Amino acid sequence: MAINTDHIKDARDNLNEGLKSVINEAEQIIDEAHDHAQHRYDKARAKLKETLHTAKTEFPKVSKKAVERSRHAAHVTDEYVGDNPWKAVGVAAAIGLLVGVVIGRGR
Repeated sequence: MAINTDHIKDARDNLNEGLKSVINEAEQIIDEAHDHAQHRYDKARAKLKETLHTAKTEFPKVSKKAVERSRHAAHVTDEYVGDNPWKAVGVAAAIGLLVGVVIGRGR
């Protein structure tokens, strides 16, 4: 029985070509996956940067409004207490009494 070396060489060459094809396809898939992941990463990064920029520019405005509202509330409260000192004392006494009752029952 003689082994035909031409058939073996052809089979080997076909196997090599098949392996090269599989390797090339695998490399293409990896490159495409990387490109897709890179695109999504870039998109997410840009969105995060935009959100941080908005937060940086809006925070001082919101903070300023909060301070203004707090000052206004303090001013209104000060005026009310100044105009109605006995009512303020009565409210403070009632709150103190309630706190005392709650603490007394806890013991």
